[in-house]
Amino acid sequence: MKYNLTKVAALLLCFFLLSGITAFGADTGEAEIAELLNQMSIMSGYPDGELRLSQPVTRAEFSKITIMASPYKNHVASGLAVSPFADVRYGHWAAPYVKLASSNGLITGYPDATFKPDKTVLLEEAVTVYLRLLGYSDEDFGYSWPYGQIGLAQNAGLLDNIEASIGTAMTRRDVMVLTYNLLTCSPKGMTTDYLEKIQYKLVEDIVLIATSDEDSSVTSGKVATTAGTYRISDSFNHNLIGMRGDAVLKNGDTLASFVPYQQSFEEYVVYSKLSNVIVTYKDGALSQLDIEDSTTTYVGTKVSTYGAAKSAMEMGDLVSVQRDRAGNVEYITVREGKVTGPIVVRNDDWYRELSVNEDMTVMRDGVKCKSDDIKTYDVVYYSKDLNMVLAYSKKVTGIYESAYPNKDQLTQVTISGTTYEIESVDAFNALSSNGTYNYGDTVTVLIGKNGAIAGVAGKAAAENSVVGYFQSAGVKNYTNQSGDSYSNFYITVVGSDGKAFEYASKRDYRESPSLHQVVKVTFSDGLAGIAVQKPADIYGTVNAQAKTAGSYRFADNVSILDVIPGDGSHSGAFAPVYLQQLDKVTLSSSNVLYYNLNNAGEISELIVSDATGECYEYGIVTQASSKTSGTSLSGTYSYDVRGQVASVSTSGKVFTVSKGQPVRILKSDGRVQSLSALTKLSGTYTQVTDTALVGSGGIEYLLSDDVVVYKKIGYDYTVMPLSELSASTHRITAYCERSMNRGGRVRIIVAEAK
Repeated sequence: MKYNLTKVAALLLCFFLLSGITAFGADTGEAEIAELLNQMSIMSGYPDGELRLSQPVTRAEFSKITIMASPYKNHVASGLAVSPFADVRYGHWAAPYVKLASSNGLITGYPDATFKPDKTVLLEEAVTVYLRLLGYSDEDFGYSWPYGQIGLAQNAGLLDNIEASIGTAMTRRDVMVLTYNLLTCSPKGMTTDYLEKIQYKLVEDIVLIATSDEDSSVTSGKVATTAGTYRISDSFNHNLIGMRGDAVLKNGDTLASFVPYQQSFEEYVVYSKLSNVIVTYKDGALSQLDIEDSTTTYVGTKVSTYGAAKSAMEMGDLVSVQRDRAGNVEYITVREGKVTGPIVVRNDDWYRELSVNEDMTVMRDGVKCKSDDIKTYDVVYYSKDLNMVLAYSKKVTGIYESAYPNKDQLTQVTISGTTYEIESVDAFNALSSNGTYNYGDTVTVLIGKNGAIAGVAGKAAAENSVVGYFQSAGVKNYTNQSGDSYSNFYITVVGSDGKAFEYASKRDYRESPSLHQVVKVTFSDGLAGIAVQKPADIYGTVNAQAKTAGSYRFADNVSILDVIPGDGSHSGAFAPVYLQQLDKVTLSSSNVLYYNLNNAGEISELIVSDATGECYEYGIVTQASSKTSGTSLSGTYSYDVRGQVASVSTSGKVFTVSKGQPVRILKSDGRVQSLSALTKLSGTYTQVTDTALVGSGGIEYLLSDDVVVYKKIGYDYTVMPLSELSASTHRITAYCERSMNRGGRVRIIVAEAK
């Protein structure tokens, strides 16, 4: 037998959801109704778990069921001194229920003053009792027993799904369904359901937001919802948090029942934040969470929007996305995740400190790896929700400039002009007045998941020799805790990964010929000294796909820096690049300034000289003029870079470019050093893809990652999207900074309508 339930009925049938039992559908059967009545302590099964629904119900048993479904359930006497009927002695198990039911006019005895407790209750008897619970009296029934009662019961919905007829002995199945119908009927003269008469109240369309487990601001033993905060039992099912549905309250303040609406439920764990984007982890994969910023978002007990909530999300937080039947996002809930750490790896005991599981996943700098891949001075965390160790290898080496508010109570420190929050006690102890570092010292700080300092490497770690591009030098002034002033020289060196490191130096290097060159930095007594790095002895053409250059192989995580070394006219430029940008470039001592091999003999660090073209900007000249006055040369030029127009004037030199000429632009220290004409590729093109122009014969001319397309109309140029460029509708002219067989890329495309 199936029962078509209303929303309220479905809600009631989910009392047991609060104890973690799985939800059921709208067509609910006998087992679910039995579970409902059991949860409400109205009607229970037998100790052996059997319902025995075909077994008849006695008048004594029905008396107890009636009282437990009535407003009198809390008034049952623990013992009676007087027998309510001659055949129901005060010691009978049902005596308290029979007494309470009869004294309140719900059940009557027989004319001979007996109750007949073991007699099976008949349909018309049970119906009459429940009509009385609904507030009906003999005047409502009329004088045609039992047809008046049966007719009234049918109109009220009390007999829905009841197969018994007048004169039929009621089975447990019949009584169970009849009682279920009672709960969903409206009492006489009322529009509310019988539920409210027995201290229950329906609250529709709410979201369970958080308990104290998800938000410490919620009182223990309660759950915050969009309709208020309510008491919950110890058996509350926390898997319901974040769901929308209907609830039943008991006594107005206790959540007795909750049934979620039919929604698809997705749960993600926050892995990181990239600018305004949340990266999540789910089922072994990282992905971007694409949600509209206006989406309603519940953060703890607060209602917000996704756009506003993103800034406060942290690694390990749980994000639940609720969708409706059509797959549209209805709302989001964000819960604080359980993350242990940070721990600075200094030996092999780090995993014991974090109490990790053996089957954990390890992510190092966003790449899945093995626990053996975690290195000394990595900062590690453990997310229990992810069952994942997250390791971060970022280090910043620089000069310790200041602490805020002071070294005794520091919450922030400034390292080489950048201010960092302090994340751990380990970092506090190292950088506070009790630590070993003074202002002006070179220090290597270890950066955790949120960009704060999680630890400090030992002084020995900060004094390992490094190779990089010598960017700048200077002197800094400091004031110590005693108020005394002093100064230190410093140098700034850019590593192969493109990150700048600042070191306290032995002397003033501002006029050094090594400036703007690739140098090796060594340390003595904590102070840096430098020496120019000679070009490296290496030869081979790069195959980016095979990760090789001649007989050399590149490491998977190779870091590459392309530099234009400075000279007397400019201070040079640099850019971190990917191996793919070196594809087809022949490496030799003419363009390799430094390389380092890892333990596997692979190139792990590489510094090259003007090998990729990435140190330049690319654009098109919009105006060019020059003049000669005696021996003096000067020029004025305007150029467009991706739609932004700028100008430069020269004195003592001119650039050999003209209006409409695609150019590469070398900037150093923010000033334009040169405008050089790009090389025009010959031939026609039959197709445009996201990565290449395809010429006749299927030859591909690779596009740079930031290729710019200029649409020419008359003498004017406007930037247009690459996606709008078509070989069938445009005449295409392409320009590169060097030939394709030497690793060149198309930097500028000029398109004219055919």
